[in-house]
Amino acid sequence: MLVGFTNDVYLVNNKYILKICKNKKNEPNFEKEAYFYNLFKGKLLVPNLLFYDNSKKNYNRDFMVYYYINGVNLYSLWHLLSVAERKNIVKQLCDMLKIINNTSYKEYVKKFKHKEVSWKKEIFSKIKKSIFEIEKRKLLSKDIIEKLTGFIKENISNLDEQKMALVYWDAHFDNILVSNNKIVGLLDFERTKLASVDFVLDIVSRMVSQPKKYMSKSGEKYAKKKDYAKLLVWYEEFYPELFMFDNLDKRLLLYSIGHDLAELLDWPKSESIKKKLMKSISYGG
Repeated sequence: MLVGFTNDVYLVNNKYILKICKNKKNEPNFEKEAYFYNLFKGKLLVPNLLFYDNSKKNYNRDFMVYYYINGVNLYSLWHLLSVAERKNIVKQLCDMLKIINNTSYKEYVKKFKHKEVSWKKEIFSKIKKSIFEIEKRKLLSKDIIEKLTGFIKENISNLDEQKMALVYWDAHFDNILVSNNKIVGLLDFERTKLASVDFVLDIVSRMVSQPKKYMSKSGEKYAKKKDYAKLLVWYEEFYPELFMFDNLDKRLLLYSIGHDLAELLDWPKSESIKKKLMKSISYGG
């Protein structure tokens, strides 16, 4: 079995990938992944999907099969690349992100019944829901919750500006396959969604500040902050439209807070998450 964080993934006969949805709650996202592989076939280097089955007739879980892509994940060799090689790969990735962002989302909205609410309302709703659960479970002190709530209310208007598009926001290096310094595959589209295009910078920022965050255990020993320090600089060079928002720093803080609040619900004893939240508030203030 290959590494899979939310699904079981198997290599079959060195030719096929069998991917099984192991969590029923994730089935809608699993279906989205199959949809996007078909949508971007011939446009992007996504897996060539042979079939997707959610009927439960052949197996009691949703599953898909696609051709194996011969490449290694980018994390595994990033530390071996020169600065010029790293920069070129980021350029390749940005070119692919543009294709995703410029693809019409009308069919997606219709198929998955995605209501086109404002981006600000979507982020605010998720943050509000997380804070409610955290307060209910007493995971943070009243003082910290008050500071969080105050920061959100004061800064949420920075999300009024939006450039909505399909966004592959899970673009960390474990989902990018490379061979001979060229991207040969983009994986895990289950979290691709309708969002403001700058949302992808949330995960890029996290890769800069926490290089080990999305790595497999075997790759963590190679993680050095200096190797990821220029990611945002290169993204801005090759895809400047992602940065053309007023108060981008506050927008990214809101995204980061939303991520950390949701993560705290999964890891309620994590002191590092709590410290990150406090750091975001103090920086934003």
